[in-house]
Amino acid sequence: MRLNTKAASLLALTAALFLGSCQKEVGHIGSPDPQPVLPTPITATLSGNVVDENGAPASGVTVKVGGRTVSTDNRGYFRLTGAALDKNQSLVTAEKSGYFKAYRSFAATSGANQVMIKLLPRTVAGNVDAVAGGEASLANGSKVALPAGGIVNAATGAAYTGSVKVYAAYIDPTAADFGGTVPGSLMANDKTGKRVVLTSYGMLAVELEGASGEKLQIKSGAKARLTTVIPAAGTASAPASIPMWYVDETTGIWKEEGSATKQGNAYVGEVPHFSFWNCDVPENFVNLSLTLKTNDNAPLVNARVRLTRTGQYSSSANGFTDSLGQVSGAVPINAPLQLEVLDECGNVVYTQNVGPFSQNTTLPAITVTPSGQAFSTISGKLLDCNNAPVTNGYAIIAVNNLVRYVATDAQGRYSTNVLTCTGSNVTVSVVGVDNSTQQQSSGTSAAYASPATSVADISICNGTSTAQFINFQLDGTSYSITSTATSDSLTYFSMPDSSGGSARSYIMGSRRPGAGNNDNISFMFFHSANPVPGPFNMMNIQVNNYQQNVMIQPSTVTVTAFPTVVGTFIEGSFTGSFREGGATPTHTVSGTFRLRKTF
Repeated sequence: MRLNTKAASLLALTAALFLGSCQKEVGHIGSPDPQPVLPTPITATLSGNVVDENGAPASGVTVKVGGRTVSTDNRGYFRLTGAALDKNQSLVTAEKSGYFKAYRSFAATSGANQVMIKLLPRTVAGNVDAVAGGEASLANGSKVALPAGGIVNAATGAAYTGSVKVYAAYIDPTAADFGGTVPGSLMANDKTGKRVVLTSYGMLAVELEGASGEKLQIKSGAKARLTTVIPAAGTASAPASIPMWYVDETTGIWKEEGSATKQGNAYVGEVPHFSFWNCDVPENFVNLSLTLKTNDNAPLVNARVRLTRTGQYSSSANGFTDSLGQVSGAVPINAPLQLEVLDECGNVVYTQNVGPFSQNTTLPAITVTPSGQAFSTISGKLLDCNNAPVTNGYAIIAVNNLVRYVATDAQGRYSTNVLTCTGSNVTVSVVGVDNSTQQQSSGTSAAYASPATSVADISICNGTSTAQFINFQLDGTSYSITSTATSDSLTYFSMPDSSGGSARSYIMGSRRPGAGNNDNISFMFFHSANPVPGPFNMMNIQVNNYQQNVMIQPSTVTVTAFPTVVGTFIEGSFTGSFREGGATPTHTVSGTFRLRKTF
């Protein structure tokens, strides 16, 4: 069957989302590649939203990407510029007390990438005596059975003999929120190392904890038994035996280990350790790539898409276009598919049947027209003190829990589009930034309208300074790390402490290569979960060549301004002393800082 360009294009978009993660760069036509997918590093912007089990924004979530760590704001939003990603296999993790650690793997593009993660509550399914063994059950009938005398302390390997708390959660691959809760993606490596795409018949998250809160695991040589309920829609097609897969926590990719047998409406199989476990049928796939645009030829930005196989059982997968409308990934070979584009609340605003595809394909740019009041193109103009266009600047745009950073063009204009839940009672907030004068405006509001929202011209004149810096003295020698140096790196983030009642803030800076590669500084201090300006104890510091240091108290960080919203700044000073490795001599350090809250 020959597909028209529009249908083919839509399929390509869904393809990327179906994988939601790794695939080779699409550049050739051919049969599925049986070789392992190799790393292809890329540096790009990454932003995303994390929500709780009710779909509400999850603030204070610790998000890690490579060696970078950030924390979500009150919108559940985070943003990283210059993130070390991979075109085939990028991994984001999200952690918050009371929830299972979340994993999201995806194929990064050259634009500003977007992800969405829904946290799974970490609830006790049951308590089991470690010596006698026993079973814990979930509400849907799934079960976790522990072997008698088969539990050890995960850190030490010592035998554990007390009561075991079994934390467990079932992940339904047919649920509407599966795209947010699925660990990693639907990409996997089978037992031979071949990359495949999965069709899931049910997943379980399991963790064990001792009476004192210690992490537990299955003893080497022992196995636990998992009973995973099959979704009602998949019962008829579920095979008698199915491979089992667990998440590789370093890559977010599923790995094959063992198998399960169908017993009634569930799969039963044994596992040697606990993680996320998944009962899946592996399939070959083809690679697809495309660019998605709106009617006015603009990129369809951060659009959530869902892909479902038609005509037979299939778990859906979700993903997002980037700031350039780009999406890439893989789909099952020779499979008819249904593509859906969804708004912020998960309502379908566009649908198209596409496929099947039998070979790797790069598709031309296509146009999608969402239905209803959910879609709007938001645009405006930034002006300087002379009423001239701000050509070297950007707008920080916030709509509900969505945040965008949009650069201006040669006329000082900015434009982006959003798919929100409704066209009524929605406010658009915009802050303008002029990079040339290092100033930003106060917030400007506009009423959301579909299909277009026009924001009044924003004047950035005598506004708030956007300058960022860490100026410091180490043993009497001065150093300066600033935002005016194009390659200098300045980072501020805050994250909850394990106690839940306090938080930690980190100030970091490193000087541009070629101008003093050893010029770097980072320090940390504790404060309340809802901080106010004041003095705080500096808890540790790494500066220039001194990286293994012991603080000498009192060492103080004095914050004069604590940021509460995106775009505002933390400001203050610090002074202290330390010994490298605790040895003499004593080193002194002091300085001032100002860094933007960017997420």
